[in-house]
Formats: sequence, structure tokens, C-alpha cells
Amino acid sequence: MHKSKVVRQNDQFKLFLDPALLAGGFDITHLIEEMHLELRALSVSAGTVLMQKLIEAEAKHLVGERYGRESEYYTWGKQSGYVVSGGQKVRIEHPRVRRGRGKGEEVALNSYRRFQDSDARTQAVFARMLANVSCRNYAKAVETMQAGYGISKSVVSREVVDATGKELDALCHRRLEAIDLAVLIIDGIALNDSVFVAALGIDTQGVKHLLGFVEGATESTEVCVALLDNLRDRGLPMDRPVLAILDGAKGLCSAVRRSFGKWAHIQRCQEHKIRNVKGHLPKKYHDQIDHKMRAAYGMKSYDDAHDALKALVRELHGLNASAAHSLQEGLEETLTIHRLGLPEILRRSFATTNILESGYSRSRSTMRNVKRWRNSQHKARWIATALLAAERSFRRIKGYRSMSVLVTALEQHIEKELQQAA
Repeated sequence: MHKSKVVRQNDQFKLFLDPALLAGGFDITHLIEEMHLELRALSVSAGTVLMQKLIEAEAKHLVGERYGRESEYYTWGKQSGYVVSGGQKVRIEHPRVRRGRGKGEEVALNSYRRFQDSDARTQAVFARMLANVSCRNYAKAVETMQAGYGISKSVVSREVVDATGKELDALCHRRLEAIDLAVLIIDGIALNDSVFVAALGIDTQGVKHLLGFVEGATESTEVCVALLDNLRDRGLPMDRPVLAILDGAKGLCSAVRRSFGKWAHIQRCQEHKIRNVKGHLPKKYHDQIDHKMRAAYGMKSYDDAHDALKALVRELHGLNASAAHSLQEGLEETLTIHRLGLPEILRRSFATTNILESGYSRSRSTMRNVKRWRNSQHKARWIATALLAAERSFRRIKGYRSMSVLVTALEQHIEKELQQAA
């Protein structure tokens, strides 16, 4: 009996390519598309083996059959190298090919160059950074692989700087003409010793759009005007009715009125108002006042909600005059959505700045591993990155099918004000 052959494990993976695919030359991009091959879906080990086999297949295609003399290409042994797989460099041995007999010149294999592309690795590093893996611990988070290398802290840091810089540039230069703006939400987030004021827009179809942000020391009028001027320069329409949802800061209100004029209808955040009022009271009254204010804001009729809040103001005068003044200040602006007659589902969506606050919560989670802020540009890169990451998970607002009710109500309110002025 013949002894069975011992086959090495590495040779058990065979790659067969249809000769019709090679008719137009060895185009690695075309081959991957034809085979519907998604390398990222494979494990690191299998993907590495597949890439190595593709490189060898390209070399064989150039050289031709063994002992053939019709090709001007010939093999010149193998050399240690690497490919990028799973966010890291992986060592492989790749064939060398030369062209021309005698002192032939080295031929660079197209597939080998493509599989060394660091863009995929940068994206992998960036994805892991957004998944709350710090630069110092990134090497531990990469797929465990014995042959992996090239993932030092300095490499990660450079690639993260490059990726976040692109995110910042993308946000700061995106054009806004195409947004049919109906709702504008502005709020600030404190970061280190700075405040970043961001703007989010909602169009007439209920789709959320991150518009931009600006850095300042506080939510002052000058900072907010600078933000709105930047949005106007990038094409945001400001000559149509808009519902502006703000946290109640006087600088924000002043800046919106200065930029939008008669077109702005300001809705002050009801959550901020509830917190401000409770901040003036002893803790034992918090639950009681919270319940009464939420009950008033939950009423459908503007008159009923207004009367309930006025009664609460009179009650607060007996408890704490400062709390009563806090509730009375800007009370009408907390009821704008009631005055416009919006349906309940839209009132719940537009009663607070929580739509933008949810993006900020994602930002805090993304940036919690940054231990030291070096400069303003460093902060801006991470703010832009975190907000854009949150934007990718945005969904249309609840009640988007009723957005036409809001648009009609805003237009009718403007017409009514123009008639009264005339």
C-alpha cells in the first residue's frame, strides 16, 4: 500500500479563480467585487490566509505555469512582510517577482500594496476609540494574535488625531442650504474650562441634522451670535418661521432673536425650568412642585396650563419668593408649544432640549478616556467626533408625521402678527 501523503496545514486552503475573471488582467478590486468577498466579515486568521493566497495567485498569474518560458516575469524567492488585518499588522511571507532576464527589475504586486493600506487600520483604531478603549489600553483590545505588531501608543495617537481631524473638518464645512429648517435646538456642554455651544436642526420631515458648534467661556450672546453667523454663512435659511428650543439662558434667547428676528418662536426647555425652580426650594418640597409643574405642562390647552402655572406662582410666594420669581420669569416661553396648538406627541418631543442632550451624553461617554486636554483644537476635534458619532445613530423624531401641523401653525402665527402690526 502506498503511504498517504502528509499535507501541511497551511496548504489545505486552496484558492481557485475562474480563468474568465483573469481575462482582463489581475485587478484585485475587480476580483474582490466579483467574488462578493467582504474581508472585514472574516476572522483575522482566515482573512490573513485569504490575502496571502490572493497575493500568491497574482504572482502565479504574472509568471505563468512552472517551467514556462513564454512569460517575461519570473519568481525570485519569498520575503517577509505584512498585511493589515483586523486593525493591526500581521506578518506574512509574500512571493517576489521580477521582470526581464538577467538584471531584472522588481515588480510590485498590486494585491500586496492594497492589503497594506493603513486606512482600514485607521478606521479600526478609530472605531475602538469611540467604543471607549483608551489609547494606552488599545493593544489589549485588538484581536489576540501571536503575529500582530505595529500598534504602539504613538501609532494609535497619530491615527486618532488624523481621524478626529477629518471629523472636525467635515462638520465645520458642511453646507446647509438643503435643510428645510423647522426646529432649531441650541444648548451648551461644559468641557474642562470651556463651554461648547452646539446647534441641532430638525427639518419638516422630522430628520435631525447636526449643524455646528462654537467654543466660548459661557453661553453668552456673543458666542451664540458667532455660532448663528457661521450657520448663515454656510447656507442655513433664516428667513422662514422656526421653533427655537433653548435652555433659557438669556444670551441664547437674545442671539436667536437677533439672527432670526420675527421668524423665531422661542420654546424654553421645561426640564430646565423645573430644575431651576426646585433649586430655590428645600428638598422636602421638590417632589410636590415637580408633580404640579409636570401636570401643568402636560395639559393640552394653553389656557389650562397657563392658569395652573399662575396658581403655582401664587403658592410659591408663600414658600419662597425666589422660586416664585424663577417660575414667573419666562413662563410664557415655556408654553409656546401649547400656544401653537401642537398635538401631544410633538409637545413631548419639543418640550425640552433632550434631543440635543442625548447627543451630549454620547459625547461624555466617548470622551471619558481623554485624561488631559492639550489645547482648544484638541477639544474641538473630540467634540466634533463625538457629536458626529451620535448623529449617525439619530432617528426621526417621534411624531414626525405631524410636522406639517407645526409648519402650518408657525406660518399662521406669523401672518397673525403681521396683520396686527398692519
